[in-house]
Amino acid sequence: MRAKKLEKYLGVEEIYLKLEGTNPYGHKFDRVSEVIVKDALSHKSNSLLVDGSDDYIHSIIQFCENYNLAVKIPLFKNEKWKESIFNNALFIDFRANKTSNKYEFLNKYCRDHKFYNASNQYANRNLSIVSLQKIGEEIAEKLGDNISTVFAQLSYGYTVSSLYNGFVNKWVEGDINKYPQIFSCTIPKGNAIFNDYKENMEMGDLEEYNIKVNKYTRNLFAAEGALLEDTLKAIRDTEGKIISVDEKLLKESVQVLKKQESILLSTEEGYSFAGFYKLAKEGKLKNGKHVIVLNDGKSDLELYRVTSFEKYSKEQISKWIKEWLQDYSDPIEETEDAVASAIKTGFILLALRNNIPQGVCVVVNLGFKDFIPTYHLGYIGTKEGNKGRGIATELISHMIELTKGKLSLHVDLENKRARKLYEKLGFKTSYYRMIYHEEQ
Repeated sequence: MRAKKLEKYLGVEEIYLKLEGTNPYGHKFDRVSEVIVKDALSHKSNSLLVDGSDDYIHSIIQFCENYNLAVKIPLFKNEKWKESIFNNALFIDFRANKTSNKYEFLNKYCRDHKFYNASNQYANRNLSIVSLQKIGEEIAEKLGDNISTVFAQLSYGYTVSSLYNGFVNKWVEGDINKYPQIFSCTIPKGNAIFNDYKENMEMGDLEEYNIKVNKYTRNLFAAEGALLEDTLKAIRDTEGKIISVDEKLLKESVQVLKKQESILLSTEEGYSFAGFYKLAKEGKLKNGKHVIVLNDGKSDLELYRVTSFEKYSKEQISKWIKEWLQDYSDPIEETEDAVASAIKTGFILLALRNNIPQGVCVVVNLGFKDFIPTYHLGYIGTKEGNKGRGIATELISHMIELTKGKLSLHVDLENKRARKLYEKLGFKTSYYRMIYHEEQ
């Protein structure tokens, strides 16, 4: 989405926010999880073992539920945080096991007990890179050739190196003529890649730099699953930088984003925007197109279920549907009929920002229990200016909960973007719908 209010506030020409929080389960990791679960299915694995951050584990669990796969979480000593987040029934207790290398331990356990190892980063390096590479490709496809900078959060380097791969792929295909600068943002202390960058990156030749990375350092990065050399090469080749941000700036920037663009971003995932905000405040970013990848960024919306026509009339809701769907809308009398039916036996949801409707979703009850899904998505639309904010994803996700998954929908065969979204949310194509129209 383009952030025009932010542009005016910071005096920057063009700002675009890549809202990865609009993925089905609210995080960039959904891209990785979807591919890993599909890979497990291709290997005929019915049980997965997953380790990583809470967002990643949560994402894997959700995709496993879509495909009816079992999932387990390893619990090691000093991992009490997992117990406060996940169901105890999901744990395999390794707290009594002593291991110097958790990654090798999990690999062996999975081999011995026939688990697919879905642990993030180290165990699935190639799949993670391929999945996240799509972010770079999507940015290039959407914004074209003249992208000035892309800001991403730095942890183990997967997003940075994947973005670079995505831009290289689009360059090879002839879609762009040059790479944007990649700026990677992190805390000033504690990140291994950042520390090494500060110590060695002033050297002019990458081969000479590689010699400086001693055997111990390489082994440390390998154990942690970090993409040290790939990340630094991506930054070097695009003439980018690693930017450090402190906690004060991090908190301030997240609040600015919320106030100016009504975008929610967790402080833990706010480093990419904080790095951009830092350079913009220093006057180092003016002209050009600047893109910030927000790992869990999404619209600040309230979902409101309409249960009567007292606050919002049937005519008003139908008018919004007609206006927001435009070419995909039906005659107004058909729309009003669906809205009237949904208020009685189905569901109507509005997405509100500051009590102003920004999106609508109408689901009707077809009256069947087993023959076909009980509920059907009649209409979903968003107000102009909300493209890319993930409103449709939030509305449909909530409708799946309300209908307990007994939901069908129709989608235009040519609408590839919508089809991909529905598939990620768990919908599958069962048949083609054909309607008889008598010749006039």
